[in-house]
Amino acid sequence: MPGAGSAEHGEAGPGGELTGMGRAALTRRLLVASAGVAALPVVGRTQDAPPPVVIGVLTDRTGIGEAVSGPPLVEAVRMAVQDTGALPDGRPMSIVTASYRLKPDDAVAIAGRWFDQGVSVVVDVPGSAAAVAVQALARARGRSMLVTGSVNPALTGRDCSPFGSSWGIDSASMTTALAGALARLGTKTWFLVAPDTVLGQAVQSDAVWAIEAVGGRVAGRSRHPPEATDFASIVTQVKDSGARAVGLCDIAGDLTGQLAEFQAGGLFDDGRAVVAFLPAITNIHAAGAKAAHGLILASPFYWNQNDQAISFANRFIAGTGQMPDAAHAAAYVAVRHYLRAVAATDGLDAALINQEMRRAPVYFFGRSALLRLDGRLAIDLSLLRVKPAAAMRGEWDHYEQIGVIRAADIYQPLNQTGCTLAP
Repeated sequence: MPGAGSAEHGEAGPGGELTGMGRAALTRRLLVASAGVAALPVVGRTQDAPPPVVIGVLTDRTGIGEAVSGPPLVEAVRMAVQDTGALPDGRPMSIVTASYRLKPDDAVAIAGRWFDQGVSVVVDVPGSAAAVAVQALARARGRSMLVTGSVNPALTGRDCSPFGSSWGIDSASMTTALAGALARLGTKTWFLVAPDTVLGQAVQSDAVWAIEAVGGRVAGRSRHPPEATDFASIVTQVKDSGARAVGLCDIAGDLTGQLAEFQAGGLFDDGRAVVAFLPAITNIHAAGAKAAHGLILASPFYWNQNDQAISFANRFIAGTGQMPDAAHAAAYVAVRHYLRAVAATDGLDAALINQEMRRAPVYFFGRSALLRLDGRLAIDLSLLRVKPAAAMRGEWDHYEQIGVIRAADIYQPLNQTGCTLAP
């Protein structure tokens, strides 16, 4: 019953404090412009009403995670709450948002204030160290955490939590998926291109391990300054290495800038596979088909994959001006799944909710998935290739599916992750 539920809506003031938690009639809709999200229809609460579900969305509006975080991700969460409708016990629902610059201390300070003010669950949290720190705080405070913005495998490894779950594909799983997929197609020699950043070097390290695990070989690797614009020397290095696959470890605008130069330099020619480990559809859209066609990637979600995804995408683009990517789909699915668990457990006990979340099947836009004991979402990935302009049927019709990578071929066994929750 979309839009039929009781809800309150708030935004984050300076430092992430809850503000604007007013009530309105069911038919009234408020716009919280500074949070970039429309308030949900709400009704007044009675004195005996159960405590509300308060969802805190901790995002990155201006940094490297902006394409898959920020206001667009808040919109995905808003849609999830709206589509859930009324909870069986009439418990109100609300959303609070804040942005931070990926510093762990900032993220922990905001989350701590939120928990003091009654936030039940934190969503998103891009960045590696920040996500780990907030997950540890949520565990200590007995609150839930739905990570969609971090690709840090430690969140479901050595730093796993019974109250935390990770809904995106972490860097170790993604590199494993793509290295394995290309190995099965006969491509085992790689050249890795990575920025000199913590994330870039982590992705490169994960890729080396994944390539060697399937019997492949890293023929060469390069390290370039963040926001570099001249890749001519890297083009030469790749060709001289004889590698049959090029793995791009960059993200966001830096990745977008590389594609045109690599295309012009001929790296996509001669049967060579060019693979992006962590692209966003907005990066591909910004680069354009002329620069990006032929690029290979993997994702659990593409907006054009089926009728469910198309319906979600049409609503999402109407509210944000961009097509949803896997992170937005994951945030929507995670919040829907969390709210189903709240309804099933009839309360806000984070331990019971997370047990229920790991027990129940996950509905991911027509794709079967489950949450493992370590909190990792295990799901098949589509192996995708960027279309040439002539094959596109619309401005966002960038991908064609060329295969499926099964979950069984992607994720480490539970007893090898380092998570103490595993049997």
